[in-house]
Amino acid sequence: MRRYPGRVENYTNAFLATVFGILFMAFFTIAALWGTVWVILSAALIDGLIRLRAARLAPTEVGQDG
Repeated sequence: MRRYPGRVENYTNAFLATVFGILFMAFFTIAALWGTVWVILSAALIDGLIRLRAARLAPTEVGQDG
């Protein structure tokens, strides 16, 4: 005689809540990293532009070795 297991507990809500939490953390991390990358790139670009402008405006003296 074959005995089948009885009803099992429903873990659907716990699974969905966990998946939601993991996805939220993953997307938040991706957004934070993407934002960090843009801040670093923007800062490097602005710094380069400031240095370029300062180099173009710096007075040069003829005949002196620097």
